[in-house]
Amino acid sequence: MSHEYEKEKILVVPTADLLKILDFKEGLVKVDLENIKALVREKGAFKDRNLVETDERFRQIIPYIVLKSNGKYLVVRRLETQGEKRLHNKYSMGIGGHINTDDLSEEDIWNAVENGLKRELMEEVNITPEGEFEFLGVINDISSPVSRVHFGLCYILQCQFHGINEKDKFEEMWLEESELSDKIDKMEGWSKIVVEYLLKSKTSP
Repeated sequence: MSHEYEKEKILVVPTADLLKILDFKEGLVKVDLENIKALVREKGAFKDRNLVETDERFRQIIPYIVLKSNGKYLVVRRLETQGEKRLHNKYSMGIGGHINTDDLSEEDIWNAVENGLKRELMEEVNITPEGEFEFLGVINDISSPVSRVHFGLCYILQCQFHGINEKDKFEEMWLEESELSDKIDKMEGWSKIVVEYLLKSKTSP
């Protein structure tokens, strides 16, 4: 067994329970956030990351925050200085990561999700939020073994942007909604799903 994530415990929920809430829909699925909170509070648990990375009975929770400023969206290109070779030169819209036991500060396990969301933002970017996090929906992508053990909680946050913290790993750009489709072929999977959702929402009556 891999020891890459030795001792790290991350927050997961049972896949079967999540899919019931999503009505087995794929893509970016609009759901009531209160239903997700209830699932996390009832069935959420911290499990060894090494074990759940290949166990499709569980889904790892990943907050996925899309930043917007002055009507434009932040898009980053992952440079080759990053460790994950599969993502080199891929474009991404979302900032986020796993929820671990360090994020748990109160008895309410949902609190760990909110703490982890804010922690990931602080680690990745320097921003001043303008308003509250807007929950878009759940990202459910079953196209690969990796995506089948994760799900995204997708939010949009209006902000004042002061810079990326790891400039050696990311190249930033700000795009209008109409420009996002030009990059979609080079985007990583979840970002493609978000762009498709945004463009579809714009054209829906």
